[in-house]
Order: sequence, then C-alpha cells, then structure tokens
Amino acid sequence: MPRRSVLLCGFALAGCGFRPLYGGGTGKGPGRLLGNVRIIAARGELPFRLREALIENLRPASAEAPLTLTVNANVTRDGLLIEENDEITRFNLTLDVDYVLRRNGEQAPLYNDEARSIAAFNATASQFATLVSEREVQARAAEDVADKISRRLAAAYDPAWLA
Repeated sequence: MPRRSVLLCGFALAGCGFRPLYGGGTGKGPGRLLGNVRIIAARGELPFRLREALIENLRPASAEAPLTLTVNANVTRDGLLIEENDEITRFNLTLDVDYVLRRNGEQAPLYNDEARSIAAFNATASQFATLVSEREVQARAAEDVADKISRRLAAAYDPAWLA
C-alpha cells in the first residue's frame, strides 16, 4: 500500500472516533482493565477452566484489584446424532455464561452480559475416550467464552470504572 493511502486512512479513522482497542497499553483506554479485575467463579472443573482462561486474558495483578468480575457458568449436553439403535454418537455441548463486573464493595453492576459457546464431540465405544473428548471440548468452550467476555469488556470500557 502506498504511504499516502496509509496516512489518509489513519486520518479518516481518527476523524470518525475510532480508537484502538488496547491503545496506549495499560496506561490508557481499555488496556487499563488489565491487572485491575479480580475474577470469581463457582467451584468445579468447568468454572475453573473458565476462570483460568479469563486470568490469561485479563492478567489480574492481585486480589486487591478494584474491580470484580463474577461469572456463572451453565453447561448442557444435547444428543446430536442418534443411530438406529438409539445410541447417541455425537453431542453438542453448550456453555452459557452470565457475567457481572462491579466495583469492589458495590452491588450496582458496571457492566453485565452473557456469552455462549457451542462445541460438539463424538461418543465412542470407549467411555474413557468419550470423557477425554468431552473435557477437551469443555476447555475449548471455556477459552472461547473467556475471549468473548474479554473483548466485550474492552469494547464497553468506561474510564469511570477505574475512577
């Protein structure tokens, strides 16, 4: 791309109110959320995986973070492929997550939303292989939902959250 078009493109984006999602690193913009959010999830393997994926994305610095993100996960398994002998050989796993961002010590939410991920896995004659496959799908769904939550929080970021 010629240098002139890159320059014109930059001016056009600046004029329309465009701002880089993580512009300015952690000092300005949504990047300030990084390290300032404590994550609370229910006990269990899937909520643990979701919490770990959110920690990877939001990189909380300490338990003394000024904001708390509470996540509630609900997973359902639905038979997707049923053989002639009524044996289910493929499942859809749906992960629904409700999440709320609050200032510590306050009940009023700063931001709340829900995210969903759907993934499928095969059921085989081996129960162990089916269990491993289901756990891998849960891990992928948790990472997908964590990415969605992180992006939505960054897009909705308001500097007043950390004021």
